[in-house]
Amino acid sequence: MRRALALLGAVLLLCVPATQAWAASYTYWSFWQLNAESGAWGYATQGPGTARVSGGDVVGFHFTTSESATAPPQAPRGTTEHAGICPDAPDGVAVVIDFGTADGAPAARTACAAGAAGSTAAAALAEVAEPLRYGSDGLLCGISDYPATGCGEPVAAAEEEDEAADDGASFLPTIATLSAVALLAVAALWHNRRRRRDDASGAA
Repeated sequence: MRRALALLGAVLLLCVPATQAWAASYTYWSFWQLNAESGAWGYATQGPGTARVSGGDVVGFHFTTSESATAPPQAPRGTTEHAGICPDAPDGVAVVIDFGTADGAPAARTACAAGAAGSTAAAALAEVAEPLRYGSDGLLCGISDYPATGCGEPVAAAEEEDEAADDGASFLPTIATLSAVALLAVAALWHNRRRRRDDASGAA
């Protein structure tokens, strides 16, 4: 009996629809620095306003959406070759700007901040992609007027799940499953009691 009830509880937990989880997702401009040795992007440990850049550096900015608190951010797309971005300025700072994939977003582009060496990544960005828009806390909110408004806006990550939840038919498979499980539990209980009666009769 206990085993049947434990099985029923476990299956019920699997069948009950998951609670609509609104993930802590935000759209924001992430800042990256290219590792010259590995050729791989690294998420910057400083903001662009304090990170210093040198001639030959490659920095990147990506307008992205954080998937969750634990998911790694996405690096900028596109070329990262300094020579290709700054062919006439080997001491310049190559800047990669990825506006993301949202409808209406500009295409990703690169530019060379020829005179930015020795300054900050923010200065390099300002040299090639004005106007820049910052929040009151210094957060980079917009590059080249994208996006035009907002700064670190929260994103509803469960819109599709909500639409499914509004559809009454979407609950029918769950109800059918729960009914079948309940029937199995009743059958197991009946079988268990019958076996005990048979055992008792045999012992007598």
